[in-house]
Amino acid sequence: MWEPVISGDPSDQAFVVRCLLGAGWVGANRRLSMLDLRVWAALCALLREQLPVPPPDDPELDRASARTVETTGYQLADMVYGEDGGKNYRLLWRALIRLSGTTVVVHLVESNPELAARRVATGYVAMIGDIWEARTELNLRTPRQWGALKGSASLKIEIGHWTAQQIVAGRCMWLDLDLLRALGTGLPARLWAALEAWARWPQRSLDGREETAIGLGQPALQSLGVAEYERQRDARRALDRAGRGLVAVDAAYELVCCDRRGGGWCLVVRRLAGARARAEARKAGPHRDSGIAAKKQHRQAQQAERKLVRGIIRQQLTGAPRDNADELAA
Repeated sequence: MWEPVISGDPSDQAFVVRCLLGAGWVGANRRLSMLDLRVWAALCALLREQLPVPPPDDPELDRASARTVETTGYQLADMVYGEDGGKNYRLLWRALIRLSGTTVVVHLVESNPELAARRVATGYVAMIGDIWEARTELNLRTPRQWGALKGSASLKIEIGHWTAQQIVAGRCMWLDLDLLRALGTGLPARLWAALEAWARWPQRSLDGREETAIGLGQPALQSLGVAEYERQRDARRALDRAGRGLVAVDAAYELVCCDRRGGGWCLVVRRLAGARARAEARKAGPHRDSGIAAKKQHRQAQQAERKLVRGIIRQQLTGAPRDNADELAA
C-alpha cells in the first residue's frame, strides 16, 4: 500500500509515493495522467485474470511470454472508458506508448530489530515492456463493413517483471482513482486506502452490510498514520474526523469512528457488503467527473437557453406580436 508523498514544497520527482506499512518509497521518471493509470490498472487486472497463480515451471515469471497480456483494442477501451471508438483507441495507444517509456524506482528498507543494521534495496523497473499490435487489413468500402470488424485489432502487451510478480503474489489492490482524488492527500485518503485493503471483512451480512472492528494498537496506529500523536485520544479524534470526511465522500461507507470494544479502543467501520453493491452506490457520487465533452454540451445548452430568454424579453420590450413570442418560447 502506497500513498503520495506531499510535504512542504512540491517534489522535483514526477511521481513519488511512500509505503504505508513500512519503510520505503516508489517513484516514476515521468508524470502519469489518470488515463495512464487507468490503462495500467486494466492491464494488471487482465494479467491477474489470465495468470491467477505462478506457473510451476516458471515461479519467478522470468519468461516474458508468461507475463504477456493478450487483449484487443475493443476490450481495453471497454474496461477503461466503458465504450469504444476511434478517438478512444488513439488515446489508449498514446497512453501505452507513455507507459512503455516509464521507469519506476523502487526503494525498499528492511530493518532487523535485533541488529543495528538496515538492508536497503533499490531497483529500476519498467511498467510495461514490448507492445505488439496486429490488424487485419481487408478491402472494405462501406462503413457497415468496417463496423463489423470491431475489435479485430489484437494487442500483446508485456507487463514489467517486478509488477507482474507483485500482481501474481497478491500484493496489489485496486482503488477507485476518482474517489481517491476526491478524498485528497490527507488522513481520509490514507484511512480509506487502508480500509479498502483490509482483508478481514465478514464475507456475508444479513442486512447487506459489513461491519468490523480494528484494534487500535501500535501497528494499526502506525499503518493509519496517527502514531506520531503523543496522546492516543488525539489520535482517535483525528481518526474520527477522517472517518466523517470519508463517509461524506464515499457513499459505500456508513460509519467510521472510534469506539471502546472489549476493554480497548477499536476503529468501527460499517459499509455496504459486496463489491458490486459498493460500485453501484459510488456511481452517482459527487466525485464523478462528467468529462469535457459532457461539460461542453451542458454549457452549450445553457447558452441556447439564455439566448432564447433574451429573445423573448427583446420581443416583449419592442412590442412584437404575441404569436412571435409564443413561437420563440416554444
